[in-house]
Amino acid sequence: MSWSRRVAAMVLSGQRQTRGLLRLSLALCLAVGLGSGAAEAQAPAKPPKAAAGDAKAKAKAKAGKGLKKGKNTPATAAPTTAPSSTSTPSPFDAPPVDDPTVTPPTPEEPPASSSSSHSISPVVPEPAPEPTPSSVSAPAPSSLSGSPALPAQGGVAAPAPTSTPSNIPNSAPFAGPEGNRPLPPPSSMAGVGLDDPLSSGPNSIESAVNQLLSEAVVTTAGKRNQKLQDVPLTVAWIPAEELEGTGAFSLCEAIQYFPGLECRRGAMRKVAVSARGLGSNYLSNRLLLLKDGRPLTDPWTGQFYADETTPLTNLKQVEVIRGPGSALYGSNAFSGVINLIERQPSDLIQEGRDFGVDGRILAGQDNTFRVQSTAAGRMGPVEALASYYGFTSDGPQLFNDARVNRVDTNEDSLVHQVSGKVKVKNFSLDADYTNANLGRPGGQQISTVGNCGRCHYTPDDNEHVENLNASAQFDSQVTDNVRVFGQGYAFFKRRKIDLKNMVTEELQPTLGKRRRFGGEVRALLTLEKFNVTFGGDIKDDLVNNQNILPGLTLDDTKETIIGGFVDAEFRPMSKLVLSAGARYDRYQIPEKVWAVSEDKGQLSPRASIVFHATDDLTLRTNYGRAFRAPTLAELAINQQMYAATLLGASDLRAETLDTYELAVDFWPFQRRVRLTATGFYNRAQNFINQTLMFGSTSQFRNIGDARVVGAELEAAAQIPSINSSFDVAYQFLDAESVPYGEDVKSAQLDYAPQHRLYARARTNIGKVGFVELYGLYVGSRFDPGFIVEETGSVERVKLPGYVTASARVGVNVNEGVSVSLLGTNLFDSKYEESHGFPAPPRGVFSEVKLRY
Repeated sequence: MSWSRRVAAMVLSGQRQTRGLLRLSLALCLAVGLGSGAAEAQAPAKPPKAAAGDAKAKAKAKAGKGLKKGKNTPATAAPTTAPSSTSTPSPFDAPPVDDPTVTPPTPEEPPASSSSSHSISPVVPEPAPEPTPSSVSAPAPSSLSGSPALPAQGGVAAPAPTSTPSNIPNSAPFAGPEGNRPLPPPSSMAGVGLDDPLSSGPNSIESAVNQLLSEAVVTTAGKRNQKLQDVPLTVAWIPAEELEGTGAFSLCEAIQYFPGLECRRGAMRKVAVSARGLGSNYLSNRLLLLKDGRPLTDPWTGQFYADETTPLTNLKQVEVIRGPGSALYGSNAFSGVINLIERQPSDLIQEGRDFGVDGRILAGQDNTFRVQSTAAGRMGPVEALASYYGFTSDGPQLFNDARVNRVDTNEDSLVHQVSGKVKVKNFSLDADYTNANLGRPGGQQISTVGNCGRCHYTPDDNEHVENLNASAQFDSQVTDNVRVFGQGYAFFKRRKIDLKNMVTEELQPTLGKRRRFGGEVRALLTLEKFNVTFGGDIKDDLVNNQNILPGLTLDDTKETIIGGFVDAEFRPMSKLVLSAGARYDRYQIPEKVWAVSEDKGQLSPRASIVFHATDDLTLRTNYGRAFRAPTLAELAINQQMYAATLLGASDLRAETLDTYELAVDFWPFQRRVRLTATGFYNRAQNFINQTLMFGSTSQFRNIGDARVVGAELEAAAQIPSINSSFDVAYQFLDAESVPYGEDVKSAQLDYAPQHRLYARARTNIGKVGFVELYGLYVGSRFDPGFIVEETGSVERVKLPGYVTASARVGVNVNEGVSVSLLGTNLFDSKYEESHGFPAPPRGVFSEVKLRY
């Protein structure tokens, strides 16, 4: 038995020693941090570090000459020793400085921290005491823009706030998160319309990267701006350029290239995204998808649609939390949270202008075309944005069969989306409407019993989807220490599916409608060492679906969810950050739909510690509890799909998850390399999945518990000498289901491969070219379907491992035009993400990107 299974078994068997070791991880960092704080308190007080202006004054006094005063810029990590002129150059070092106007920063006098509410500029190198040399600094790439000002840390003097305290969001609560790994990202540094850091010499790249890493800010983890180094959760920030670099047309395809996340596509165009092995059969309902903080989950199934009906358009960046998020977001934030953060009008309007326009056109095989265009303008206090997205494709012919003269023509897609935003001072409105038509191929001629029944090729089935999202937001700074945010939103979905009747061979329409009204109010209180976010929200869902259990009416499939939350952060000393939070959710669902009253109220607490042992070493530990209430579909569905029947159950218990996590972040080589190791233990109870009852009839049941012991290793490096960065990540999972009953053996969870390996490389070629490479290895895993043999026996399906890769190569023709070539599945690997549904073959596409 492996060590991981022994640990999990010991914990579940109740041995106090092992359970104590896991829980004492929280106390360990606390004890070390308090001891460090006591020593810090007893140490003689040190004079505060000089601000940038003072440092420059000292330099003037030493040189006896007047130097021009440079702009204040954010602080960077200072080297521990001055570089020696005789030392062997490291591959991580920047090349020699040829430009006489550029001088490396002086190690003994690092620049002071100062952040702008609109942009972050690279560090201005300190001039040597020569006759009036002029410092040249390149503007930071757009991926560095929008970082809010941060509070003073460690005795460093902070700039006076312009209008709000420096650690409070400067616009919407979800605006402005920045990067969390070594850059340059390939396209954001060589992107359309961006100033090139190379124009000011190679040290501008190094300064910009180090500054970005030290000042990175995220918002999703606490519904407030937090320095990334102080966030205890495993958080990733993905700029929109990187999602585009994968060459994917859907969120599911793109997200699989990032650590800890899995994607699978299956029959009838179903797609699912999961995190850390806690997935389900074609349903992304254990992971919460947000758009600018608003839930995009389906009120009927609880899942989000990571397919072509959720286009990757007008995105600024994506934040991902790997781990439970119910303490802030409630149900469905079970194993993680994905927050799609869209561009605001100000993101398109360049300085000195009142309008901005960008667009892109993609074309490629299978008659694939994609068009995106966005325009933004400003008039007085009013800012507005309008966008259009169009996508059409015949799709790959996955189920061609020459033996029966079959040509697969049911992979087609046609998607249109229009969206708009208006902002007037503290108020903002936004809306989007999506209209999509999708073909729904069933699969191969196999006898798989799962979510799609006995899958077979369905040449005529199709799906028509209409989505309407709208929201209104208010964001105001009430006092110097209090900020208030409120929003109301509405979501409407109409889904019509035409299924071929296998007896009459006629298409039979199935119509489903969903409606959600929601709202949230929260406040952020900021004090010197203490920040707290508190508030409440409500969601009211109504589902009109014909496929429900006998005895239920269309008026019964509804629910109201009321929640309240608080999340606080306390910094007793500069090296120690303590945080905790909790949320309570109350479900109002008719008794005949959900009969388990004791599970309709759920409390989700969390607690965490972050200890900055040194400037380059951080320890993080946290505990979190999450839950997932059974969805209306799991409670009430009664659907016949081809030759199979799927039933709900009113006596389902809510799923719960307890997570313990310990992580180490290390930044060697003057913070040009990042090494992260994370270990976690998940224990889920009352896992809900489909169970084969008899014949081809399945029912949603609580099948037992699940435990996952895992580790994630990540290494990233940026090498200024070649203007490149590299990322490698590995994930190990020991994920087991623990069925009810002593005589039932545990088994590996569905879609939970033991080994996953991710690799990414990004480089800029001179000032005009860029290359991005993405690679993925996924080990063998079990599929939730079963093979029903002619004898009646049932066997689980195990899928083999596979390797896939994608790439993008591009050239910036001029300041406003970029051309790129994208390739997907470069090795033309033959594999299946779900049984009976082959992955698309190699794809090649070209794209032109315009900006004014």
